[in-house]
Amino acid sequence: MMKKLLFLTICLVLVVSVGANAQWKFAKYFPDTTTIKLWPSGINNGIAVDPAGKIWIQSYAYASGVDSVGTVKVGVINVYNANGTLYSGIASPIKILSGKDEKGVAVIDTLAGSGYGLMADAQTGNILSIKPSARIWKIDYKTGKGIVRNLAPIPGYTSSLGTPMSDKYGEVFIAPVVPGNAVGILNSDFTAAGTVLNVTAGYARCIAVSSDGNDVYVPGFDTKLVYIYHSDNGSLGPYVKKDSVLKGLAIESMTWQPKTGYLWVTSGNITSGMPDAPYVGYRWYGFNVTTKKVVDSIALYDPMIPMYGTDPRPRGIAFTANGDTAYTACFNGTMPSWVQVYTKSTTYVEPVKGVVPTDYTLSQNYPNPFNPSTQISFSIIRSGATTLKVYDLMGREVSTLVNETLAPGAYSVKFDATKLSSGTYVYVLTSGGMRLTNKMMLLK
Repeated sequence: MMKKLLFLTICLVLVVSVGANAQWKFAKYFPDTTTIKLWPSGINNGIAVDPAGKIWIQSYAYASGVDSVGTVKVGVINVYNANGTLYSGIASPIKILSGKDEKGVAVIDTLAGSGYGLMADAQTGNILSIKPSARIWKIDYKTGKGIVRNLAPIPGYTSSLGTPMSDKYGEVFIAPVVPGNAVGILNSDFTAAGTVLNVTAGYARCIAVSSDGNDVYVPGFDTKLVYIYHSDNGSLGPYVKKDSVLKGLAIESMTWQPKTGYLWVTSGNITSGMPDAPYVGYRWYGFNVTTKKVVDSIALYDPMIPMYGTDPRPRGIAFTANGDTAYTACFNGTMPSWVQVYTKSTTYVEPVKGVVPTDYTLSQNYPNPFNPSTQISFSIIRSGATTLKVYDLMGREVSTLVNETLAPGAYSVKFDATKLSSGTYVYVLTSGGMRLTNKMMLLK
């Protein structure tokens, strides 16, 4: 019995420590305040980054009087530059798509109804859009024009579709939201390529597929696990269930991180279901599919969650080509927190070995005064979301040094003030319901 308890304790520490190893920092809300009004509702997996670095955002629905085509209210697709301004090379917001269906017949759609997901095609970078809930479009990422549409990508299934994903051949895999139905496969021209058996055991808002199409990852956010189906022949099949992973996570969004190859998934929320311990809600976790371990995480930065009465429900993540910037989306909440940007931190939280803290502490930075950098040490006694932020004397945030889930322990972090002016700054540690503050002086 003691060995079992020790094993469980070690597992808990290992998983919780993921946050301590992550170096993701909240950068900003997105887009800028002058364009945010152009998409009036939360995001349901409707976010993608194309090969040119443009950010595509598809609102879930519409707000009265905001966007319309004639008398028809529409949920638009907007295309942004990385600085948050609308991309001028595409007539954005996109309200109507025209192109051909899988049979080559000309079609046109007004984007009325709910948006259920965006994903950049792995072969071409073109945008795959589920909008409204039961049809899929492929959109040219260079022009914003429709290419091809399919109204019924899963044979015999007419309800809502989850966010699609493609392999390197351009074959598109689509999961049904409602359990008990098959995963559909389309060729790159959107003609039917088959199905992945009758596999969905839970409600699935998304799907993932390996680059070669051999492995398909089907989550159920209510069943809190991901089934892996494998075929040595890719989409030619047959697919056979070979494993289940990420047990305990209420996953509603999945994507691959370029360069690292990690599969990033959401963890859960109050409305859709919180994850099982030791996982933490309102997170994105990076999963190494080779070692089958969680190796990275991003904690939602939002002062509205959830003790303040809202439930933002993280449901969407997309990475830039170098994998160092993540755009995350929330289904609920309030402006401007629907889309947030995270970057790989240039500051690293270093655990201080050999120290067993007995209280929450925030030490005086050293050296102080300093120019241009200084070291800040702190300790926490319970695992949990931890932030360390720096403010000027006007109360404006100038840096977020820590925004992670940390295990109990002592830590040290470097603060580089190269770009700041001389003066007094306040640094604030928040963790475990505690809020500690201290002052430091920059002299140049």
